[in-house]
Amino acid sequence: MVNAIPHKLLKRASFSQCPPPPGSNTPLPKLEVSISPDPPVAGQKVKFSVSGKFSKDITEQTKLGVAFVDTNQNPIEPPTVVDACTGSGCPIKAGDSYNQTAEVPVPDTLPNQYIIGVAVGDSESEGLGCAYTLVK
Repeated sequence: MVNAIPHKLLKRASFSQCPPPPGSNTPLPKLEVSISPDPPVAGQKVKFSVSGKFSKDITEQTKLGVAFVDTNQNPIEPPTVVDACTGSGCPIKAGDSYNQTAEVPVPDTLPNQYIIGVAVGDSESEGLGCAYTLVK
C-alpha cells in the first residue's frame, strides 16, 4: 500500500496579477508577494514580503496597502496602509528593484474563503503595482 496516510491540504496563498483598474484595459504590473505564516492566522500578524519594478519613482508619498476582503469584495476590516519608502533608501528610481517587508494584523475572524489584495501607489497615480490571492 502506497501513500495510505491521510493528508490534509492546507490553504495557501498564491498571488496573481490584479485585473485592470476601473476605466482601464491595462492591468497594473504584478507585485511579487510572499507571506508568513501561509496561510495567515486570524487575530495574529502576517509578514508580507513585496517586490517589483515600477515605471515611476517610489517616493516618501508612495504607500503600500494590504486589504482582506470577502469574496464579494467587501472589506473584512479597513486596509492596512504603510509608507512604501522611508529613510536613506528613498526614493527608489523607476526601473530599480523595490523590496519591502511589512507586518500586518490579520482580522480576528476570517471567512472560509477570502481575498488578500496588495497594492503600491500614491495619490498622483492610479497605482504602481498590484497582486491578489484567493485563500480557500
